[in-house]
Amino acid sequence: IIIKGAAAGFFGVAVALLGVAAWNLVRREQAVRAGAGVVSMRRAEKRREAVASSLLFAVTLPLVNGVAGVVSKLGLDPLRLYVHEPYVRAGMPGGLDDDEVVALGALLGALFMGIMGFVAGAFLGFGWVWVGLAGLPLGYVALVAHLKGQGESREAEIMRALPYALDLMVLMLRSGTSLRIALARVVEDYSGPPQHPVGAEFGQVLAEIDVGSPRAEAFKKMSARLKIPDMTALVDALVQSEELGWPLADTLEGLADRLNAERVLRAQAAAGAAGVYVMLPSTLVLLSAVLLLFAPFVVRYLVTGTLAD
Repeated sequence: IIIKGAAAGFFGVAVALLGVAAWNLVRREQAVRAGAGVVSMRRAEKRREAVASSLLFAVTLPLVNGVAGVVSKLGLDPLRLYVHEPYVRAGMPGGLDDDEVVALGALLGALFMGIMGFVAGAFLGFGWVWVGLAGLPLGYVALVAHLKGQGESREAEIMRALPYALDLMVLMLRSGTSLRIALARVVEDYSGPPQHPVGAEFGQVLAEIDVGSPRAEAFKKMSARLKIPDMTALVDALVQSEELGWPLADTLEGLADRLNAERVLRAQAAAGAAGVYVMLPSTLVLLSAVLLLFAPFVVRYLVTGTLAD
């Protein structure tokens, strides 16, 4: 009965995960479709770098491409919408398109399904192999969770480097150079290897400008890709300065000063929170010392019923 209950529970979890995923897709479908055209013009470059740096990626890429062809024929738009935004915010690692990301999730789901089916069959009997079906949605859940974690790390790197990038742009602009040259200098300074996210995003902006895209439109696409409030503020400042004729160097300098001040405040908040986190380990150490100090008396009282020698 316990085993049957556990199997039913696994199946229920799988159904619940599918339901949550479907609900999220319905809720975010319009927003994601609005930004579905935000793609990278440097996918081929990212793919070459990934193939050169990772043997595993180079080996699995043909398999991913084969499954992506099947995905393209089947449609599977809800899965594309589910993985698109996390993949874009993660920086589109590997230069994959949406069909290939969906194919990668399917391969991970098949791997999880095989592992869970094998374990269930080995320990519970062949009749329980169907429990492995719960691993199919877990492939997409694990992929999206990894992409979201990578996107958060990438956002933190951008936030750390953005004030310095703005200071460099201000220095270049005050020396008489154009915004195009200032952006190129930032891209050069953050070129890597590996390339920093700030260099990658500003490089994407330069690539779009070089092929004829309006400068304001290229910056707005970067803001739509990242969805970082401070980067959105930077883009708004650049667009307003261009439209209204404000001095761009002064605008960027004010934004850089604000970001530096906010960074100091975040550091102070983190330092203040560190004292709270240290309280629990300190309390446990103190409790251990007290136990060691009074342990002989406690043992003597338990054995003899008295504290006297």
